[in-house]
Amino acid sequence: MFDDRAPDTHVRYRTDALGRRVAVLPATCKLGHPLTAAGYRIIEDRSARVVRVSCTRCADAIEVDHFWSLTTAGAAPDHVELDDSPYVGTVPVMIIPHAQR
Repeated sequence: MFDDRAPDTHVRYRTDALGRRVAVLPATCKLGHPLTAAGYRIIEDRSARVVRVSCTRCADAIEVDHFWSLTTAGAAPDHVELDDSPYVGTVPVMIIPHAQR
């Protein structure tokens, strides 16, 4: 399902009004699907310090690059939220699957 590509960018964090650490992840997949409507899966690889956010709609199509790969830093967050604002201007790493090369 996932590969070991270079990360797209790093996870953005914020502190909420109660002082809790919040990880802010992209709300839209690389192809433009809103993740709350398309469905999504978030998988953290603590040993690699990477979190992957996969679009359910895109993951079903083998020829589509379906996930964000984001590096993590510091302590695990207390909460996670989806918001595209911190990722405006981020150019995702797009992988062309073997079948299309």
